[in-house]
Amino acid sequence: MKYLIVGNGIAACGAVEGIRSKDKEGGITIIDGEKRGAYTRPLISYYLSDPHLYRDINYRSLDFFREQQVKLIPARALHLDPALKRLTLDDGRQLSYDKLLLATGSTPVQLPIPGAEQAWVKNFYTLQEAEEIQDELEKVQEVVVVGSGLIGMKAAEALSKRGCSIHLLEKESQLLPRQLSPGAARLLQDYLSRQGWDIILGEELTLIHPDHKVELNSHRLIPADLVIIAAGTRPQIELAQEAQVKVNRGIVVDSYFRTSDDNIYAAGDVAETLNIVSGKHEVMALLPHAHQEGYLAGCNMAGCNYPDTGNILMNSLSLLSWKICSAGALEGQGLEFLSWCRKEQLLELMIKDNYLQGYIAINIPEITGPLTNTIRHKISIPASKWEEFIAEGPALKHIPLTYWQELRRIESYGSN
Repeated sequence: MKYLIVGNGIAACGAVEGIRSKDKEGGITIIDGEKRGAYTRPLISYYLSDPHLYRDINYRSLDFFREQQVKLIPARALHLDPALKRLTLDDGRQLSYDKLLLATGSTPVQLPIPGAEQAWVKNFYTLQEAEEIQDELEKVQEVVVVGSGLIGMKAAEALSKRGCSIHLLEKESQLLPRQLSPGAARLLQDYLSRQGWDIILGEELTLIHPDHKVELNSHRLIPADLVIIAAGTRPQIELAQEAQVKVNRGIVVDSYFRTSDDNIYAAGDVAETLNIVSGKHEVMALLPHAHQEGYLAGCNMAGCNYPDTGNILMNSLSLLSWKICSAGALEGQGLEFLSWCRKEQLLELMIKDNYLQGYIAINIPEITGPLTNTIRHKISIPASKWEEFIAEGPALKHIPLTYWQELRRIESYGSN
């Protein structure tokens, strides 16, 4: 059996482990388009904040691939022909396969802003981009970060720690618009403003001047030695589209990670998988999901039938000592909202029909595990118990007893 994996990220590593758990002899080839090995992408901001401490952010070492008998090819995949089971690379090589995994991940959204082609305007998505910023950092004082999602926030944090002045630009009316409620975002905004960040909401970048200034739609001019575009990401579905594999926003897969072509699988940030809260298939670009999906896809490529039972959207962010976590559905019809806030701590719960559907927690990290498990395992707990939990002050010792009883049952007998 010949296994071909396009991409060398978290899902690809999981797939190698999945394949080798079932097939010790089949040939595995990985196409490493970035040509940088398997590194942990979320750690590039840590590298930028302290390049010496975080000089090694590999997710798996070269020894791992040697031990698993994996052939690594540093090249980009250009064309996929499912009829011939053949992949063409940018160096002209053509590779055949029996089973292929698309683990191509995401790519940054590019904004059509005049002046964005200048060398001091960067994305912040790859290790190479982080290294380029590091190489120029001695010349940088004023930084404009466009976008206040997770990538933009971590880039701003890293550069703030390096002594840069931060101008954070968000076109929406709040920070982290996909992860926080307006109230939670205001609490975070006040904190970041106290740290000296210039927070600009409800405006967009319209022009990047060659004399190191950026212009907003309000015509405000901001000095900038460095501009980071962090306007989100999109799944890299081009190979799948060319091969006429079914796609929506991401690649459509069944519960075994098979695409519309039985010999092609997809996993990680490029695939649409089941959101167990919404009941819909969505792109859920999260590191733990990517490894789990890759592992199951690898097992199934090797002949197993291990179904994916779905997952939940979850975002965890450590930002200038604050711990921010949100999970599940943060808005929707029929949700009952419970909230608690004290100084720099906040908790918001979203409940429907005695089921916790989502939460936002700021600086209460000890309760996020039980809350996430409650959503993931669909543990029924009356809203009145959550009201008591909040009234007593959200803490691990106040988690409703029903949760612990159901968790023990699930661990003993499996989920419903």
